[in-house]
Amino acid sequence: MIFTTAYPEYAVQGFELDAIDYLLKPFSFERFLKAANKAVQQLNKKEVAEQATPSFIFLKADKKVHKVNLDEILYIEAAGDYIKVMTENGQYIVNDTLKSLQDELPFVQFIRVHKSFIISRSKIKFFEGNYVKVGNADIPIGNSYREEISTRLKEKNI
Repeated sequence: MIFTTAYPEYAVQGFELDAIDYLLKPFSFERFLKAANKAVQQLNKKEVAEQATPSFIFLKADKKVHKVNLDEILYIEAAGDYIKVMTENGQYIVNDTLKSLQDELPFVQFIRVHKSFIISRSKIKFFEGNYVKVGNADIPIGNSYREEISTRLKEKNI
């Protein structure tokens, strides 16, 4: 959003609304062009970010390949030579390693909280002490992961 107005007193409010730029009338064509180019750059950055972050993964389970939306995943649990991917609609038992799947998941959206668990940040209900509540499950927090979890949960892009 680019504001164009003759009232400079509204500039602060415009930037509080995440305006890309604020043009005070009268403005030159060069100044308008600079604001427009800034808007195009921000739109391009947003498109690249959306393309770079997948919204789903494919999981091979039950002799089928399932498309699983990332926003449906609650948590992922290691179970021997397999992993259990718990979703809002059920679970998938996949012959894979937790580390391998973690490498496929968007870093911003998922956190490794234990040697056997990865959780979705958006599905966290709360955390206290040695566990985090995700859906109806109490997921343990490993001692070696505690500091990273604390730092990552303070990030605002959940």
